[in-house]
Amino acid sequence: MAKQVRITLAKAIARANLRRAETGEKAITMNSLAVITGVASTTITRLARNDDKAAAALSLDLASKLVTALDCGIEDLLEVVEI
Repeated sequence: MAKQVRITLAKAIARANLRRAETGEKAITMNSLAVITGVASTTITRLARNDDKAAAALSLDLASKLVTALDCGIEDLLEVVEI
């Protein structure tokens, strides 16, 4: 079977917000994530919705910004699935 990498940004945001809630921090929204990472909010929205075109264009630089902003690992942002 073939494998594919899928972006799980929505799950990563949810996990980050659970951690933030435990410490009393304000939740990260997709708009605030866009501001923190310096990318368009439409890009963040498309990535969170598993848009294949946006996912194919995900750079290592943007992935690095996302994991830094969400205080998570790359494994929280990407998953390998069999197709």
